Amino acid sequence: MRRTAQREQGDIRIRAVAPWPAEHGEEAGHVELSAAEQADLARLAEVILFETEGSQIFLQGQPAGFLYLLADGVVRGSHTLHAGDRQIVAFYWPGDLFGLAQAGAYVNSAEAVTPCKVYRFPVRKLDAFLVSNPSIQRGFFIKAVHEIRTAQRQLIAMGRFDVPRRLAIFLLDCSGHEHYFDPATQILSIPMTRYDIADYIGTSAESVTRAMNTLEGRGLIRRVTPRALELKRADLKAFADLD
Repeated sequence: MRRTAQREQGDIRIRAVAPWPAEHGEEAGHVELSAAEQADLARLAEVILFETEGSQIFLQGQPAGFLYLLADGVVRGSHTLHAGDRQIVAFYWPGDLFGLAQAGAYVNSAEAVTPCKVYRFPVRKLDAFLVSNPSIQRGFFIKAVHEIRTAQRQLIAMGRFDVPRRLAIFLLDCSGHEHYFDPATQILSIPMTRYDIADYIGTSAESVTRAMNTLEGRGLIRRVTPRALELKRADLKAFADLD
C-alpha cells in the first residue's frame, strides 16, 4: 500500500563521502545542499510512502521513467538471474539514490525492507534541471563516485574474504547509519532478515547463522535479540582487515 505525501524538502539529503576533503561548513557524510536547492529538488519530485514491508517500488525490466531518493527507511535492490536465483545487489539507506537503468529499463528490482518514504523524480525533468543547476549536478556526481567506491569494496569482500569476514564488513557498514545504530550502547538494529543478508553477501541463510555464531564466539558481537546486536566495532574492523 502506498500514498502520496506532502513535500518536505528538509529531509532531502544525499548520502555520500566526497573523494576530496570536506570544505568548511560541509556536512560530514552528506552532499551539501542549501535550503533553496532542497526546495528546488522537492518541487520536481512526488513523495511516496511505501507503508508495507516488501512493497514493490519497481521491477527489473520495467521502463525506467524515474529516479528515486530514499528519505526514510531501507530498500533492497535485487537482480533475478535467468535460472530464477536472486542476488541482492545493494541495500539503500536514507540519502541514497536508486533506479539504475540500461536501454531505458530498470536493471534491478527495488522493494521496501521497512516502511519507507521516497522522493520520485521524473528522469527527463531531473536531467534538464541538473543541466541548468551545476552546483546540484556536482552533488549527484559526488554520489555517483561514492557508489562506485562502494561497489568496488563489495567486489573485494565477495572475492577475497570468507563468510564471517563478509558478515563483519556488512555489520560495520550497517553501523554507519544513525537510525539503526546507537553509539552510546553500541547496539545495531538490523532491519533485514538473514535471508536478505545471505543474498547480499553471497551465501546461504544457514551460513549467515554460522558466521554470526563465529563472530559471537570470538567476542566481536553479542546478540541482544535476533535483530539487535551489540558490536565491538574496533575489534570487528581489525577482524575484517579493513583499512
